[in-house]
Amino acid sequence: MPLSIPNLDDRSFEQIVQEAIARIPVHTPEWTNHNESDPGITLLQLFAFMTESLLYRSNQIPERNRKKFLALLGLGVQPAQTARGFVQFSNTRGPLAPITLPAGLELYAGNVPFRTQNALAVQPLEARIFYKSRLPDERIAEVDAIYAPLFESFLEPGVELTYYETKEIEPPTSEAVIPAIDIAADTVGEAIWIALLARDADQVETTRAVIANSTLTVAVLPALDATARTLHPARTEGSGQPHAALRFEIPNVPTDGLLPPDPALRIAQYRELDAVSSTDLLAEPGIVQLTLPEASALRLWANLEPSEQGTGDFPPAIDDTETAERIITWLRVRVADDTIPEGGHVQARISWLGINSVPVVQYARIVGEILGVGTGEPDQSVQLSQTPVLPDSLVLTVGGEQWMLIDDLLAAGPEVSSGPVSLLSDYAENETTPPPVNVFTLDPESGLVQFGTGLNGRRPPRGARIQATYDYGGGRQGVVGIGAITKGALLPAGVKVSNPLPTWGGDDPETVDEAERRIPAFLRHQDRLVTADDFRDITERTPGVDIGRVDVLPLFHPDTPTTPSAGVVTVMVIPKYDPLYPDAPRPNKLFLDTVCAHLNPRRLVTTEVHVRGPLYKRIWVSVGIDVVAGRDMAPVHDAVRQAIRTFLSPLVGGFEETGWPRNTPVDVSTLLAVAARVDGVQSVNDMHIGLETGGTLTSISMEGLELPHLIGVSVASGSARPLDTIRGTTPPTGDGEPPRLLPVPVIPDSC
Repeated sequence: MPLSIPNLDDRSFEQIVQEAIARIPVHTPEWTNHNESDPGITLLQLFAFMTESLLYRSNQIPERNRKKFLALLGLGVQPAQTARGFVQFSNTRGPLAPITLPAGLELYAGNVPFRTQNALAVQPLEARIFYKSRLPDERIAEVDAIYAPLFESFLEPGVELTYYETKEIEPPTSEAVIPAIDIAADTVGEAIWIALLARDADQVETTRAVIANSTLTVAVLPALDATARTLHPARTEGSGQPHAALRFEIPNVPTDGLLPPDPALRIAQYRELDAVSSTDLLAEPGIVQLTLPEASALRLWANLEPSEQGTGDFPPAIDDTETAERIITWLRVRVADDTIPEGGHVQARISWLGINSVPVVQYARIVGEILGVGTGEPDQSVQLSQTPVLPDSLVLTVGGEQWMLIDDLLAAGPEVSSGPVSLLSDYAENETTPPPVNVFTLDPESGLVQFGTGLNGRRPPRGARIQATYDYGGGRQGVVGIGAITKGALLPAGVKVSNPLPTWGGDDPETVDEAERRIPAFLRHQDRLVTADDFRDITERTPGVDIGRVDVLPLFHPDTPTTPSAGVVTVMVIPKYDPLYPDAPRPNKLFLDTVCAHLNPRRLVTTEVHVRGPLYKRIWVSVGIDVVAGRDMAPVHDAVRQAIRTFLSPLVGGFEETGWPRNTPVDVSTLLAVAARVDGVQSVNDMHIGLETGGTLTSISMEGLELPHLIGVSVASGSARPLDTIRGTTPPTGDGEPPRLLPVPVIPDSC
């Protein structure tokens, strides 16, 4: 028998009014005018309206009760997620000296507060990022006739000239398009160059003396177009896989600044800077703190010939004389050879670098909030005034003594010991440290702080002041665009701030309704990743990202798709929106990092989890139709295009409209049926489908993580157009080992 929710009172407004009017003759017989124009009837209607509202609320389960039920299940409402990003400071008009800014500096994007995560010495410098861009093949023959005779003296046996243009890496200007540079594939010399410049009004030598022996902070954002992340099984200490790291170097110039006259010895040498990195800069965003050397080491070569500028390992040639005269020194950024796994290849793709930059998180801080005084009673609770609370930030004191946050008060010890410790709990047989006593629990979403009963956790003593310092924040309000963070009340004079990148990761808190809907799934998996359904349910509720689709592939390894792999699970995720590829959304690096951070603490330690985006097959479709007589052809053609595009969509495609199913081939017969169902189509004459290369196919297979990506679709009246006429050509790619090359700068076509 199903449980029914009781209805305490189901009377309507009209019923309450009529019942009140019926009582009038009993209590006030002299009241005989019961028309709506009577003031007394108007009052009765007002009271009936108020009564109906009270009855409605009485029939609802109060929000507080619903949250309590969730708490009893151990299923709290998921709190808001804080947005993160980078800010860059510039000392444009301040004193010619490093300006130290503390960690936790409050900044604002409008009214939204952010705080820096690291202290920073803002150097009185400017910086521009360059790289040596390989010259296109079509220009090589043109410039070789001009430059080869000029650099003939540089050639040695086994050395060839390679021509490049100096290009600058500009900060992103659009949230949707953040370009990336592959240090190995896109640059000549496999390096990115940071030119440290003196300010317009400052002298180069004076600035060198000021910044000598100080710390320069550089922020690095790796490429966001990664499509895969892997969570390896837990390893013992020291058994982790090696990974590559970035190396930062400056020119190692002789003391007198002069290169030797012998041409064989006129080569660029570099010294590595001491670097302290917050993370693996090739895997996730972070900062590196570089210790600059003494002033005598912050210099350039003084006797470089014009023909030597930019050749070999020398920094890239700068055509802008004004910029070149302000260069204090160069920083060369490259992948450290000794950190590359033997026989492996490292993808070192960088989207942005910036000096004087630190990470920020969106939150505000409350200092010394008085929550009340202790009552000495069990289960005392106090309420924080601002929510949602960042749990790790809460510092709570009772009577001036700091207490500790704990997950469960049942794990706390008693405030008064009675008898031998071995009689108190079983911990004495195996543990040497008794359980904590001065503890409390916190509900981050509601801000409720709960103390113990005396048997489990200490009660706040009567009259003891309870005081808290904590951070609160989070939500989508923290996801702001480029250049939104521009204010700070405590910024020193002459120092400006801005965010060169959009912030990411902010998400609103979960509602009670959403928490209630996941109760059945939570009771099944207990927030642990065991079955395929567990992976799907938990991945779909990853905070901070909008997930449009999740497919779970047990025993599937992306590198060996045809062989079952024990202990391996692949999770294919597709974002709900992608401004660059709306028809074929791809997860970027930040998206995958967020999903991995959510899954990692919930997986079994022996499980290897691969989080991947789909592998799209680029498909072309051409269809010929006849339109019903009397109908306009253009709208019908558009409707056929949209129907085919929607049917092949990874999010809403397929017959069930849940996304094109994996391992399902794209057949001509299926697409014929889709086109024939469009209103206004009299008949479908023929259809061609194919990939970017090759002829027409009747079926295109989809295996593993492969999904279709419709690149182009042509609809014509009569016969279908040949695919070769609508898809164009793909430039060939060459293979083979590159020769030993000598970089040579050339004058660009345009400045």
